[in-house]
Amino acid sequence: VGQCRDDETLQEGLKHLVVCGGVAANAEIRQRLTSLAESNDLTAVFPPARLCTDNGVMVAWAGIERLRCGATDDPSNLEVRARWPLGSAYSP
Repeated sequence: VGQCRDDETLQEGLKHLVVCGGVAANAEIRQRLTSLAESNDLTAVFPPARLCTDNGVMVAWAGIERLRCGATDDPSNLEVRARWPLGSAYSP
């Protein structure tokens, strides 16, 4: 959260802390990250826990949420990374 707040490209409009993947299935982590988000005036967003154990399901869920928001991408223009380094900001 702090790194996102420090990154000028992310400061404006930062409203949510989105947590997904296997870590998002852990109830204790959900509770602590919800508290962290609230203390930073953010809303924590988690997919349903039943979807957090399978990465393929998580990718599909993320795609559904993007479509619900009207976000679409031309696949020929996407940057694909097998591993995204921690600390690297992504701004669409």
